[in-house]
Amino acid sequence: MTYGDGLDQGVFGIVAPTNGQTAVRMLLILDRLGDECDADDVPPSAVKVIQSERKLQKLDFLIRNPDYLANLIISGWEEGRLPGKRLLDARAVLKEREPELHTYRMLRGRHGAFEQLNNALSVLRHLDLIAIRRAGRVSDENVRRRDYYLLEAGAVRAQELRTAEPLLAWYDQQAAYVSIAAQGMSGGQLKSLQYGHEEYAGTPEGRLIGGITARVRQRLEAALEREGLAA
Repeated sequence: MTYGDGLDQGVFGIVAPTNGQTAVRMLLILDRLGDECDADDVPPSAVKVIQSERKLQKLDFLIRNPDYLANLIISGWEEGRLPGKRLLDARAVLKEREPELHTYRMLRGRHGAFEQLNNALSVLRHLDLIAIRRAGRVSDENVRRRDYYLLEAGAVRAQELRTAEPLLAWYDQQAAYVSIAAQGMSGGQLKSLQYGHEEYAGTPEGRLIGGITARVRQRLEAALEREGLAA
């Protein structure tokens, strides 16, 4: 399983990623953002878990949209969840990591940002890198949620890919920022925050969700000034 070329195709998300690219991104998300497995009833060799597809989709949205990620960091600082020094992470996301070059917009689905993940996840399951189980019912829908488990072999493969594919470093660092910004937040909480943006909530179903880069840059400048971190 390789990532291949074309990481920066489709600056505004117009060119869809391949199943292989999506599979690798999902593997890295599970490895970096999954919770430790602390229950007894888990698949054999499971080491990490993300509970619910909704949370998986919302975390993927933050990885792919640096402007929304930076905004979440700023909001975390305003709410007292994150210390002022984390504003430097928001600055890194917006200024050093070039959102104009590394943004992969997602389509607006029925329940928010959405990408069809079944084929990519099937690749990972076929290779015995992940396991998927149905669990309790989703709180706002009469359906059972799916939980996504990273297996030991998947953790090993994720590390191998980091060594073999230098281009993946960008996604790995994004995941580190997401881990800080979204720590302890459920998929429902992330969904509510994302819907708080007019560009997100107002996008018709089936259309690409618009960006908020200009507004976030203004928020960041004001926040850095207030915290005494302005360059």
